[in-house]
Amino acid sequence: MKAVVIISPNSISVEEVPEPVMGKYDALCDVAAAGVCSGTDNHILENDPYHKVQYPLVLGHEGIGKVTDTGSHVKNFNKGDLVTRVFNKLPNDSSYHLQWGAFSERAIVTDWQAMRDDGLPESTWKEFRVHRVLPKNFDPIASVMIITWRETYSFFKQMNLTNKQNVLIIGSGANALAFSDHCRNTGVTFYVLGSKDRKQEFIKAGAKDYYAYQDSGVYETIKSSGIKFDAIIDAIGKSNTVNKVINLLINNGTIAIYGLDHYLDYNIDKTLAPKNFTKLLAEDYDESSVHDDIVNFIKEGKLNAWDYISKEHIYPLEQARDALIATKERKVLKSVITP
Repeated sequence: MKAVVIISPNSISVEEVPEPVMGKYDALCDVAAAGVCSGTDNHILENDPYHKVQYPLVLGHEGIGKVTDTGSHVKNFNKGDLVTRVFNKLPNDSSYHLQWGAFSERAIVTDWQAMRDDGLPESTWKEFRVHRVLPKNFDPIASVMIITWRETYSFFKQMNLTNKQNVLIIGSGANALAFSDHCRNTGVTFYVLGSKDRKQEFIKAGAKDYYAYQDSGVYETIKSSGIKFDAIIDAIGKSNTVNKVINLLINNGTIAIYGLDHYLDYNIDKTLAPKNFTKLLAEDYDESSVHDDIVNFIKEGKLNAWDYISKEHIYPLEQARDALIATKERKVLKSVITP
């Protein structure tokens, strides 16, 4: 099958790779669509040390698949089902490494519920809880956003925010917009510090105010507003920006670090911070736990994938490089690859 392979840093090729290996609890899928993550996918492409990349590798972690075949022990997936977060499983002797591997023609989902019901230890099926069947009327291209929404919402819920609290979101990419949607949908007042060319998207999402980091004196403007924040969500991952606004955090507030740009050298200046604060890291969330919440938000019209995805930025597998560049260069919030 064809797949997008990172040969070496910043070197992309579409190659023939081995077919997925389907075990007795697995279902084989045709990949219907896969979203491009401007953070993780480009970090891996550029060999960010956080990801400990081994080349050559098959990329893609936001895949939606359609089931075409099922293993002998599969009970909860049927042919034709649309499923979330497809992985790849290549033969053990394959020379290709995997970073999930959804940028490919075919992939695998695993029937974790059947494994659980058959008495297998949780350690063998826990990671596959992200494999869930979607309602039959869901659009596979729009559904790639479910992964971003599940990841961010499960992280967001840990903050236990109420509708009487204020949040500052740093960033203006897809993750930042997702956090904005989550704030609005839970009644939390939010403000955004991001790029001036994304202001309208965030005002539409319900931001109380929007601050463009390019504006001269922007940090003084935020401080002069007199607002104190119960939480600061860093959707980019640059501590120097957080440190410029950290004195606006209330005592016992939360700094939620979701972005990974400078993760390995992220350094909060505690001399600028309030006496007490909680730090949440992006590694600490359970995406699978909020699947039903996200599906319900979509059904209720509270989450709209087309606020993120542009029909001009849906690419065939062979144009994966263009899809990655489109997100990296901020041409679109979320580009999509359709094998």
